[in-house]
Amino acid sequence: MTEMELLNIHKNNILLGKLKNRYTELLCASLIPAKQFDGMPGGGRSKNSTMEPVEERRDIEEEYKCLYAANNLLIKRARKYIGQFPDQTLRMILAHRYINGMELSDVAAAVGITTFQCGEILRVHWNNIF
Repeated sequence: MTEMELLNIHKNNILLGKLKNRYTELLCASLIPAKQFDGMPGGGRSKNSTMEPVEERRDIEEEYKCLYAANNLLIKRARKYIGQFPDQTLRMILAHRYINGMELSDVAAAVGITTFQCGEILRVHWNNIF
């Protein structure tokens, strides 16, 4: 497994969050009446565009499902890759950094080492693997 594949897990999680937020926005917008009146007597002109948000929500649902499934497979592969190493510190660093998407300083704090040591462990790991 490459570092880029591991980094894609966090990128996918960010994209999943954005899709979820957009879906929620569309869902909330559908609760607001679709007709917009111009204030003229007799009802005035109205605009009804209720189908566009429904179609967009359906598209987002499909994209979310596909990305979620692909990301879960990637996470399973990453856990298998990380689990093969005997060093628990390395396993913790790899899991926090790539699966949880934590910053290097946060990973170091969680593991109980300095940020420099954490960076060195990752550098040595990737230099030895490739």
